[in-house]
Amino acid sequence: MLTRTIDTWIDIEASPDSIWEVLVDFSKWSIWNSFIPLVEGKLEKGQTLKIQVCPPGLKAMTFQPKIFSLIENKEIVWGGSFLWIVYRGEHLFLLEPFNENRTRFRQIERFHGPMVLFMASMIKKTEKGYHQMNIALKNRVEEVNEFK
Repeated sequence: MLTRTIDTWIDIEASPDSIWEVLVDFSKWSIWNSFIPLVEGKLEKGQTLKIQVCPPGLKAMTFQPKIFSLIENKEIVWGGSFLWIVYRGEHLFLLEPFNENRTRFRQIERFHGPMVLFMASMIKKTEKGYHQMNIALKNRVEEVNEFK
């Protein structure tokens, strides 16, 4: 099966629970996150969300991913498919602590299926969006922590 993976990360001067607090506050994503400015739905394993993704240089796209995994202060995994065989994708948000005040935030996206052959440009632009989101999250978390 054809697979492509994006794996981006940034180190944030904050604890996993401080990052988690910002990450799961979907109502405020539009304030700091130009890449995924809209997330609606209940953050619970098995639930379906509505998200809007705005990759640099592309039109905004709306998806309805299902939450596959949710571990507080550690990971969110959501994803979806198109006719299961044609395309499947999983998006992981991971918090990897170095110590109590420093954490690596990672976004990993795995694209599976023959449709991947036609997605090279979109995948590159999406990767740029992940880097932008990582920086925006770091800035937001460190700004919020500054005022605590």
